[in-house]
Amino acid sequence: MKSWWQPFRHAMNGLRQSIREERHMKVHVTVGAIVLLVAFLLPLTSVERAILFLTVGIVISAEMFNTAFERVVDLVTQEWHPLAKAVKDIASGAVLVLALTSIAIALCIFIPYLVQ
Repeated sequence: MKSWWQPFRHAMNGLRQSIREERHMKVHVTVGAIVLLVAFLLPLTSVERAILFLTVGIVISAEMFNTAFERVVDLVTQEWHPLAKAVKDIASGAVLVLALTSIAIALCIFIPYLVQ
């Protein structure tokens, strides 16, 4: 019988592996940590902090999905194929859209506090 913690351990292994092996994941985690640190240093509202936590979590999750898509494509074919390239490019583009959106959200929240 599986323990209750086994799925949690698998998920944590996936998170650790993506941080350890993916350069962009390291960037997202580092920038996310800085954003959340600043969020606690500034007198933000609970809602503003929650929005920042949510955006950081979404970007990190999107990067993990992107990594998973890339690895599945690599598992299916080692040869260059236009559809394989499209899958990787589209997934990467989705992460870029989310990352840029999260930057815009962070600026909307931080700028009024930093201007004061």
